[in-house]
Amino acid sequence: MGPQKFIAANTTEALKLVRQQVGGDAMVLSTRDTAQGVEIVAISPEALSKLSQRQDDNVSAAAAKPVLSAVSPAAPGAWPAPDSQAPGFDLEPANTAPRTKAQPSTADMQVEQLLAEFSQVKQLLQTHLSARAWDDLQAQSSEKAEALRVLLNAGFSPQLCAELADGLMAQPATPDTRLVDRLQTLLEPKIQTLEPLSVFDPGGIFAFIGPTGVGKTTAIAKIAARCVLRYGRDQLALLTTDTFRIGAQEQLKVYAKIIGVPVVSLRDSDDLAAKLSSMGDRRVILLDTAGVSQRDIQMLEQSQLLHEGAPALKRILVMSSTTDLRTQEDVILMHQQAAQNEQTRALIAAIITKTDEAAQIGPVLDCLIRHQLPLMFLANGQRVPEDLSQANTAYLCHRALHPRVLSNRMEIPDEHIPLLMADQLNDWVKTS
Repeated sequence: MGPQKFIAANTTEALKLVRQQVGGDAMVLSTRDTAQGVEIVAISPEALSKLSQRQDDNVSAAAAKPVLSAVSPAAPGAWPAPDSQAPGFDLEPANTAPRTKAQPSTADMQVEQLLAEFSQVKQLLQTHLSARAWDDLQAQSSEKAEALRVLLNAGFSPQLCAELADGLMAQPATPDTRLVDRLQTLLEPKIQTLEPLSVFDPGGIFAFIGPTGVGKTTAIAKIAARCVLRYGRDQLALLTTDTFRIGAQEQLKVYAKIIGVPVVSLRDSDDLAAKLSSMGDRRVILLDTAGVSQRDIQMLEQSQLLHEGAPALKRILVMSSTTDLRTQEDVILMHQQAAQNEQTRALIAAIITKTDEAAQIGPVLDCLIRHQLPLMFLANGQRVPEDLSQANTAYLCHRALHPRVLSNRMEIPDEHIPLLMADQLNDWVKTS
């Protein structure tokens, strides 16, 4: 069976017919408005494969027929001698090697071109359908559409926006409650937090990792000051592997001198193991690592140094709230992959820095939620140790849903929302 035509009152109903009669994996070839409604032409993958095979057979038969006629005439003299320029004849010398299977035939190339064109048409139609679905969504559920606008402009990913919008519609209607407040009640439980005392009280070695410039050294100084107040100077030690940045060790030494604790520089994994052995009486050891790109080979070498020198070490990721969503995602994934200790979690917690500088903190919260990474501290300034606070989900969600806006020029226009939410809008159409 070839392509099939479906007509319904709207796009949603037409796609339902496609899914019922052709299947969920059908390819939409065209869509247009008609007097009877929306017309969609679709084809199943099996039918497309059969059409491709049929075309392959036809092309092969057309190419083979003239050759057989020329070499095997029905009777002597029945056919004139073939023109040397006539198409379809094999005029290669007899000693030429036959075509190998690795070389694609004309039919294969035509089929690949056809499939590529179908793929391009499918992408264009998906974009068109998502725009139609967005229009239908605004007409049917203005509240859900407004929730998507708020969340996208707050910097959340389309995946999390769709999840929160679905959760919003599953709640009972509360006309007296603002939409943004309802979104906050859905967002707060998704953020995991850790009580800092539960992390540091048992003791151990804690390495603070993250890209360049996220504020690891300043965050360590703030935490070290609090550890001194709680456990005493003789129960804390500071280590550093940062030998790349000029003045990095001097900065940490200044902080350490103020609070009265030693700072030790490390060269390699053997040096780390030796220093830790000599500090066995210290309850908490904080390790400042060099800030390097998540895709730099030095990051992998540093992760290996930590694993070999201190297998029981616990990693805490320091993330800047001024970093965009894709980079945050890349940082988390690369550091998780670099951690070689499979006995424990690659990352036990995260610290968010520079919340005072960020116009929106939605991207960093989005990554923490999707990767289920608990949050320990928020750092919102350079003062040591004042500008450090325990994670507060209510404040974070309120801050995320109310990004700082000085101009409307940065808001996402309505016509761009279907492009950002194309996959989610099409999924909603399929399941509706």
